[in-house]
Amino acid sequence: MKFFQQRFLSQPTREYIFISLLMAAFAIAFFFQSQMILLGVAALTVIPTFFHAIEGVRAFRINIDTFNLFAVFVSFMIGDAYSAGFIALMLTFARLLDWHTERRTHHAVEELMRLKPLTAFVERSEALEKISADLVQFGDVVVIKSGAHIPVDGIIVYGSAYINEAAVTGESQPLKKIAGDPVMSSTFVETGAIKIRATQVGRDSTIERMASLMREASLRKSHSEKLADRFAGLFMPFVALVGILVYVFTHNILMTAAFFLVACADDMAVAIPLAMTASLGQAAKRGVIVKGGQSLDVLARMRILVLDKTGTLTFGNLNVRAVRVAKGIEENHFWRTLAIAEKYSEHPAGRAAYHEAVHRVGDVPDPDVFDVVKGKGVRAKVGQEEIMVGTERFFEELGIARPLMKDEITGSIFLVAIDGKYIGFVEVADTPRPEAAESLRQLRELGVERIIMFTGDHERVAADIARTLDIKEYEAGMTPEEKLRALEALLPEGPVGMIGDGINDSLALARADVSIAMGTGGAAVSIEAADIVLMTDKIARIPEMIELGRRTFSVVRGDTMIWGCTNVVGFILVFTGVAGPAFAAFYNFVMDFLPLLNSSRLFRTKRENHV
Repeated sequence: MKFFQQRFLSQPTREYIFISLLMAAFAIAFFFQSQMILLGVAALTVIPTFFHAIEGVRAFRINIDTFNLFAVFVSFMIGDAYSAGFIALMLTFARLLDWHTERRTHHAVEELMRLKPLTAFVERSEALEKISADLVQFGDVVVIKSGAHIPVDGIIVYGSAYINEAAVTGESQPLKKIAGDPVMSSTFVETGAIKIRATQVGRDSTIERMASLMREASLRKSHSEKLADRFAGLFMPFVALVGILVYVFTHNILMTAAFFLVACADDMAVAIPLAMTASLGQAAKRGVIVKGGQSLDVLARMRILVLDKTGTLTFGNLNVRAVRVAKGIEENHFWRTLAIAEKYSEHPAGRAAYHEAVHRVGDVPDPDVFDVVKGKGVRAKVGQEEIMVGTERFFEELGIARPLMKDEITGSIFLVAIDGKYIGFVEVADTPRPEAAESLRQLRELGVERIIMFTGDHERVAADIARTLDIKEYEAGMTPEEKLRALEALLPEGPVGMIGDGINDSLALARADVSIAMGTGGAAVSIEAADIVLMTDKIARIPEMIELGRRTFSVVRGDTMIWGCTNVVGFILVFTGVAGPAFAAFYNFVMDFLPLLNSSRLFRTKRENHV
C-alpha cells in the first residue's frame, strides 16, 4: 500500500478519489437498484483499513481499524451494501481528517523555513557576488538592503536599519539596529541598508535552530498523549472482550458490529495531538519554542521557579564600570592580557570585558590554550605566560593574593593574574530587565509558591538585584555543581522550573522538572539542555506559557469528557436497537468532530496583556 501511495497517488488525492467513487456508487445503487458496484467500491476503499488492521495483528495488538474492518465484514456477509458503503465513506473521511491534522503539525515549520532567503549578496574582492544563502561562510560580509530578509546570523559592521523580528521573537514592532548590534537570520529589513559579518551560518543559524527545535517538539509526546496511548492499549482489548460478550448474550451480529463502531476511540487519538500541535504553534508565534507538550504540562503545574541572574533577570549586556590596575603594571598590558584571555569566552561578563579591552588596545592574538572553569572564570596561555581571569572565590582557591574589595563596589568583580601574580581587576555592571519585577509578580499570582535566584556573582551584587526585584530567596557565589545540588534539594517539593542562559546553568537546566533557556543570547549548551527556549529573551513570556499550558490541559480534559459522554449515548442507542452499523458509523463520525472542534479552539490566538 505504501508503495502504491508513494509511486502513484498522494494520500489526500487517493482519499478524494475514494469519496468520489463511493458517492457515485451510492447514486447508482439508489437509482438503478444495483448494490454490487457499491459493495465493490466499498471493498476497494477499505483496503487501507485492512492493511492497518494487519499491522496491528502482526504486532499482536488490537487497534481501531480491527473493529472497523469487522463491521465492514459483517455488512458484506449479510449483503447490506448501504451499511458497508456508508462505513467505508466514514472511514475515508476519518483518514482524510487525520492527514490534514498531521499536515497542520508540519505547517508551522514549513512557514518558518519559507522566510529563509534562497540567496545572499556577499562582498568578494571588492565586488558584490550573489550566491546561495547556504554557501555563506563564517566571517563573510553580507549586504542586506531594504525589503529583504537577512540570510544568516551576524553582527552589523556598517549602516543601520529598522528590522522586524516577528518571525523569530513574536514582536511585531521593528527595532532600530546599528553597527555592533547582532541580527538574526530570516528577520526582515523594513527600512535602511546594512552590512553584516556572518557569525552563525547553515544549521547553526537562528532560523535553522528554531526549525530543528520545532521538529523535535512534534516528536515528543505530552503526559496526556502518553496516557491516551496507554489507555488505548488497554481499552481496545476491553472493547474486544465486551463485544464478544455482547454477541454471546444477544447472538445479534449487527448489534456487535454497531457496538464496535461506537466504541472506537479514534477521535481521542486525533484530538489530543491536535491540542498539543495548536499550543506549540501558539507558543512559537510568541517567540517560544516548546520541545513537546510534556514541558507545557509540567510548566502549568510548576510550584518553584529558580532563575539565573545574568542574562535572565538582567539584560546580560554588561558594561565595564571601573578598572583597577596593580602598581607596576602598564594599563595597556593589563587590557591586552584581559582581551587575550576572554577572546573565546561565551559568558556575558567575559564578552563585555573583551570588547572594552579591544576598544582600548585593538585586536589581540588568539590564546594558544583556552579553558573555561565553569562558574569561576577562564584560564588561557599565550607563549610562556598563563593567564587567569575570574571571581574572587576562584582566586582564593588558586591562592593568589589580591587586595580587599571596597564595600561601595556593587558590580561584578573579575580579577586578572599572570603566572599566579595579581595584576588588576575590572568591575562590570548590569541592569535589571524592566519587565522582570512585573513578570515575577504575575508568576506569584499564578501560584508559583517560591521564586529563587541562583547566581555565581558576589553576595553584594546578588543582594542589590534581589532587593530591586523583590526576590525573597537567593543564593550567591555558586558554582555550576552547587547550583545543581541546590536545585536537586528542591525537587521533592516540585515541580521545579529553572531559567538560565549560560554554560554554568546547563547542569541545573538538565536536572530541573522543566527548564527554560534564554535563546537569542544564550549559550548553545544551555539551549540544548532546555525544554523551552525563549527566542525573545523576555521572561514576561513565562506567565503566558503557564496560562497556555493550563488552557491546553483544560481543553484536553474537555476532550475526554466529550468522548465519554458521546460514547455512553452511543452505547444506549446501540443496546436499545436504535442504531445499526450504518447509523453507528455515522454517529461515531459526527461525534468525532466534537473533541476536534474543542481542541481547535487553541488555534485561535489569545494574547494576554503581559508586560
